[in-house]
Amino acid sequence: MTIPSFQSKFDAWLDGALSQPIVILVLLLAVASQLGAEERAARPAKQPGNEKAREAKEPPPKTLEEAHQQLEKLLPKEDLAKIDSMKTEEEMIEYHFGLGMSLRNTWGLWGGGPLAQSMNKLGFHHPDDMSGVILETFWCRRHKQDFRLKERAAFYAAYWKAAAGPPETAKDPKDGSEVDWNMSLGAGDDKRPRQIHVGKSKKSGRWLVYEYDKGVYLPDATLLKRITDSFSSDPFAPNEKPTEK
Repeated sequence: MTIPSFQSKFDAWLDGALSQPIVILVLLLAVASQLGAEERAARPAKQPGNEKAREAKEPPPKTLEEAHQQLEKLLPKEDLAKIDSMKTEEEMIEYHFGLGMSLRNTWGLWGGGPLAQSMNKLGFHHPDDMSGVILETFWCRRHKQDFRLKERAAFYAAYWKAAAGPPETAKDPKDGSEVDWNMSLGAGDDKRPRQIHVGKSKKSGRWLVYEYDKGVYLPDATLLKRITDSFSSDPFAPNEKPTEK
C-alpha cells in the first residue's frame, strides 16, 4: 500500500481545482486560506515540552502508542465506527483540519513537546506529517494492519528533500543568468515523490525547471505544456510578456 503525504493529497486536489472555472477556484483558495489562518491563530507562540493539552482531561501523550490509547478514549463511538468503516487509511485525510489541528495544537506537535520528540525519533519532523501518521496508524490499529513506520518515514524524508526550493546557485545553464523561481509542480508517485520547481530565466525569459537530484534543465515538450497550462490557469500569476528568442 502506498503512502501519499498530506501535501501530495492536497496537491492532487488543487490540480483538479485549477481546471475548474475561476470563481470556484477563488472560493476554494479562500476557504483553504481561512483554515490555515485559523490554525495559525490557534497555535500558541510557544509550547513548552511539558505543556498540558488544553482540551484533554489528561496530559498529552508522549508516544505513538499513548496517542492511540487517548484517541480510543476521546473519539465518540460514531467516529470510531466511521473509521472502522473506512476502506483505507488514506480516508483519514478528512480529519486533517479538524481533529488533526486539535492534535497539533494541544499535543505539542508544533512546539517540540514529548510526543513530537518521540515522533522525531521515528523519523517524522513536520507537525502535519506527525498528525497524519498518528491518524493513519490509528486506522491501521483499528484494522489490525502493520504501521509500516520505516516506509512512511522514508517517504516523508524523500518528499521534503524534493520539496526544498532551488539554491541560489540554480541559474540558467546556458548563460549563468538568474532565474525567477515562482512555481512548483508535484510529480513522481507515492513511492518516489518528486517536486519540479519552475521558473523563468531573467535574461532570456525561457522556462527552466529544477529538481534536487537533476539540477537545472530545460523542460521537454510534455512538461512544458503542463507548465504553461498551469501558469495560464493561475489567477495570481503575473501577466505574460513576449520575450525575444
